[in-house]
Amino acid sequence: MLLMGLIVWFTMPSLMLITHKSSRGYDDTVAVLGEALQKKQDWRVLTVNDYQKTTASFGAMERVGSMNICNPRYASKILANDADRGVTAFMPLALGVYEDKKGQVYVSQLNVGLLGMMFGGTIAEVMGMAGRDLNEVVASVAAR
Repeated sequence: MLLMGLIVWFTMPSLMLITHKSSRGYDDTVAVLGEALQKKQDWRVLTVNDYQKTTASFGAMERVGSMNICNPRYASKILANDADRGVTAFMPLALGVYEDKKGQVYVSQLNVGLLGMMFGGTIAEVMGMAGRDLNEVVASVAAR
């Protein structure tokens, strides 16, 4: 039991957070992700956060930010059921975009499909669809 617990403890971060190298620069990665989201049915970019700018008074860092994104059609399916509304803690979804010290740009995303499976029912169904959509969007900038 202890061994199983340790395995889960050490593998969960790599299963829950998916990171891809981008084939583009920071600004281009953010722009192409936004364009790819617009092409997917009902997806919207709500805000683009610039953490380099908002944390500048605490020290310099490479480009780092996130894109808060939402699909109201998907959200409405989850929010229709009172028992499912607790997952609003994960809403809206986000894509992280950041640059390392060598200038390589990365995109990170929560594995919403896997997260949804832990809840089951409508949440699993909807988060599975959202996960597939986001994987396609991120593939538009992923280095091959």
